[in-house]
Amino acid sequence: MITREEYNKALDIVEAYQKQIFISDVKDILYWNDLKIGSKVLFTKTMTKYLTEGKEYDVIFVDTDWKETPNSYFEIIADNNKRKFILKHAKGYLMSIV
Repeated sequence: MITREEYNKALDIVEAYQKQIFISDVKDILYWNDLKIGSKVLFTKTMTKYLTEGKEYDVIFVDTDWKETPNSYFEIIADNNKRKFILKHAKGYLMSIV
């Protein structure tokens, strides 16, 4: 039988592993915490035809809980002149702050 201590230790290991995978998915969290309105974002990989790889985009909105929440988002104007919301940890996008 598994004891309560062994169960809690296993949960801690799983949680640490999930955090490690989640953080390495896009970029370093501390680096992304610097994002603010007026920052420039450069995409090296995109999942939409309305963003150009290698082009810089101005950030026009940053979610109020950007630093605290992994599911927060920011906004840019895409190539089709429409607002594009992008999640902090969006799959299929590689980007950096310029």
